[in-house]
Amino acid sequence: MRRNDGESYEVWCKRVEMYEHGWAMQRIAEGVPVDQVLEKMSYRLLQKLMNPIYEQMRNTAHIEYDIEASKKEYAEKFLNKRQPVADHVEGDIVDNQK
Repeated sequence: MRRNDGESYEVWCKRVEMYEHGWAMQRIAEGVPVDQVLEKMSYRLLQKLMNPIYEQMRNTAHIEYDIEASKKEYAEKFLNKRQPVADHVEGDIVDNQK
């Protein structure tokens, strides 16, 4: 269901809600179990109401990210300032634990 020109999101949502209620009432009148109709209606409402929001997020969320520059910056700020970590154990720690 498309938004009309100049129609606010809130007005469009109300129109979608009324349409989905009508759809649900038709399904119930056809004999479809109410719990199935309500579940399907809630899914359809969520998909329709969130679609414009997701679309707007996809259109505006364009991030340029340079991985190599980020790695270099991280190394300069953190990795190069750390002290070396021992990669071995001195002494007979295993024997002392017995």
